[in-house]
Amino acid sequence: MRKTSLKKSDLQVRIERIVNGGFGLGRLGDGRIVLTGKVLPGELVTIGIIEEKRQYLYARAEAIEEPHPARILPPCPWYGQCGGCDLQHCSADQQLLIKTDILQDLCRRQFPKPEALEPNLFRDILPSPVNFGYRQRIRLQADPQRRLGFLGLRSHRITPVNHCPVAAPELNAVLSELSRSSACRTLLNRCRELELLLAPRSSKVVCLFHLDRKPRPADIKQAEALTVAIPSIERVFFQGPDFPLTGPFGSKESLQTNTLQMRLPPFAEGEGPLTLEWEVGGFCQVNLRQNERLIGAVLNACLPGRDESVLDLFCGMGNFSIPLARRAAALTGFEGQGSAIRSARKNSLEASLANTIFEKSSIHQACRDLVRQGRIFDCVVLDPPRQGVPGLARELAALTRGRMVYVSCDPATLCRDLAELTGQGFGIRHIQPIDMFPQTHHIETIVLLEKN
Repeated sequence: MRKTSLKKSDLQVRIERIVNGGFGLGRLGDGRIVLTGKVLPGELVTIGIIEEKRQYLYARAEAIEEPHPARILPPCPWYGQCGGCDLQHCSADQQLLIKTDILQDLCRRQFPKPEALEPNLFRDILPSPVNFGYRQRIRLQADPQRRLGFLGLRSHRITPVNHCPVAAPELNAVLSELSRSSACRTLLNRCRELELLLAPRSSKVVCLFHLDRKPRPADIKQAEALTVAIPSIERVFFQGPDFPLTGPFGSKESLQTNTLQMRLPPFAEGEGPLTLEWEVGGFCQVNLRQNERLIGAVLNACLPGRDESVLDLFCGMGNFSIPLARRAAALTGFEGQGSAIRSARKNSLEASLANTIFEKSSIHQACRDLVRQGRIFDCVVLDPPRQGVPGLARELAALTRGRMVYVSCDPATLCRDLAELTGQGFGIRHIQPIDMFPQTHHIETIVLLEKN
């Protein structure tokens, strides 16, 4: 970090817009860009410089001289200390506008042919059914005093908390009790991270302690004591860098399973509900109610026919695969995590599907193998992690006969990948932002592409 030589007269900026990352972009008198957190577009802000980079500066808002009309009082007492949320100071409607602007601004700035991005390509953002209490999973850190909390923004400092406004009420009820539990404090002696997961079917909570060594009999006894002391804790698991998921442990012998389940509603007339399960520690969308809308939007973009084949890359436990397979002739899914593939295969059997194949493989390798085999699919779905699919556009073009549906959790890598895909003969048909994470700047986006 470099020391700043700025004068007091330089420390007031007008915020032009909110950029990817949730920071407000302003300019100093000498033209340098300054990025400030917890601000809104158009606000005049007195700032304090935190860090000077070569091309820009990070700052904090010391005072809001001219506030935006949508500025509100954040409901969380730890807002500004915890590094999780960054838009709680903003009304729900304005949050949707900010996220839409972030996505459109990134697309137009990073796309090599911005004229191809016509305004009608962008659909209205799909709001979340609820703005608080939506997370079915939270990951907590333990400080040296064995207090649970979250890391601060761009910091290794832990902010102890006893509730989180965006977490499900069931998780908050357990979190408030854990601070009074001697069993939990004992386990935290060998643990620096704890996940609380809501079991959707039972509405109870599963605890996953990340230990720094394999669990011992004394740890198992503490886990059992924890479920007795806090009856809303259904099961306890252990996991560590040198051992796999271990458990469940608890007071009820009938809960000898390492999976969680959710029930999905019918997505079309004539379809029944679906039950999907995934292993504890595996991936599932944290906003389960909005996940139903996400699946519905993907189904509407794919529109698989009864005689069509679908390729689902990064298929996970089958969040999209199973609903899609009920409409398609055949579905092939690839995923790099073995536990997710186990769950996808089981979910397919539970749904009485006989037209699915799920294989464990890195996605780049799977695509290369499929191209070498001469395979081609009517529709390709990909839902990659934040890094996207760099360098894979040529293979994806070879594998796609008609449509591609790209589900992105990072608009920056999405724009990079879209530029590569359009260079391989794809045309963008629509871009659908989805608010999966209210109170944060994060955006989920569905893009429908077609071969030209």
